Amino acid sequence: LYEMTGESELRKIASYFWRQVTSARTFATGGTSNHERWQTDPHILAPELGTNNNETCCTYNLMKLSRQLFTWTADPSVADYTERALLNGILSTQDPADGMMMYHQAMQSGLYKTFMTPEDSFWCCTGSGMENHAKSGDSIYFHDADGLYVNLFIASELRWPEKGLTVRQETRFPEEEGTSLLFTSVKPVEASLRIRIPGWTAPGGSVAVNGRKLEAFAAPGSYLILRRTWRTGDKVEVVLPMSLRLERLPDDPKIAAILYGPTVLAGELGTEGLTPDKIVNQYAPTGDPVPVPRFETGNPDPSAWIKPVAGKPLTFRTNGVGNPADVTLVPYYRLFGQRYAIYWTIGPPAVSKRGENP
Repeated sequence: LYEMTGESELRKIASYFWRQVTSARTFATGGTSNHERWQTDPHILAPELGTNNNETCCTYNLMKLSRQLFTWTADPSVADYTERALLNGILSTQDPADGMMMYHQAMQSGLYKTFMTPEDSFWCCTGSGMENHAKSGDSIYFHDADGLYVNLFIASELRWPEKGLTVRQETRFPEEEGTSLLFTSVKPVEASLRIRIPGWTAPGGSVAVNGRKLEAFAAPGSYLILRRTWRTGDKVEVVLPMSLRLERLPDDPKIAAILYGPTVLAGELGTEGLTPDKIVNQYAPTGDPVPVPRFETGNPDPSAWIKPVAGKPLTFRTNGVGNPADVTLVPYYRLFGQRYAIYWTIGPPAVSKRGENP
């Protein structure tokens, strides 16, 4: 409506709604909702962890709104959200075995993913779900009269015929901590290249142009701007270091999700009780969750008690803190066919009145 009428109040409404949802009502995946609605006040998420969270349509529509808001503001925080939602809330919803899509994504630990079938279930999240996976090239790049924005790190090729410019992005992100941009130009083109430096970027980021590392970089949550004349053969290499971090629930800090860079990590909890009838033609999991380990540690730095598994990209293992057992952590978007946990109870070991571990 704002774009049709130009009424500033309508823009304020859309922007306010986006800020409220993404800052006060979303889970670590970037998804929102509990049984297709909100049942608590803003910033109250612990009671919302359940079986029918993260309706896929909600994430789909938030990403559409994010695209519109970015065209108004060029706000890097909007692009940060788009990355979070795409990687964790959308990529995680299509079964690689047969292409089927999800309706709800349970945030209650100990549950599992469920999927539609080709002929017996066609839900709203089936339709938007099919659109989701046809839009992987959406919102990678934007431009204005001055130059180009690189918002997402996805292997792709951009053709900008008005400038006679082609930009090829080569990356294995998020399994690679960065990206490379290669330029082909019909003639030299002066333009600004704006590369998003995500809010999750750890210390040590860098950029090199044609093999020469630049002294300057940019702060996380902003854009690195390179203004120059671009020619065929130019290459920009960006290093975006990642680290482990906890995202605690605002209303219950002892409950937290674990992320590595932009990636939500989920714990592998096995296949107990999972049969085909529980997984397919279901829009949410049913039955009781399996017991989930508690992580007993007072150290707020997860890198002290979560270690990478050698030879397995984005795979980690807790180290001596799991009660009753340690857990393997993998990207949520890669976990299918078994139970999982995204949210964990984390805190020092309980001590009895006698000072003994119970």
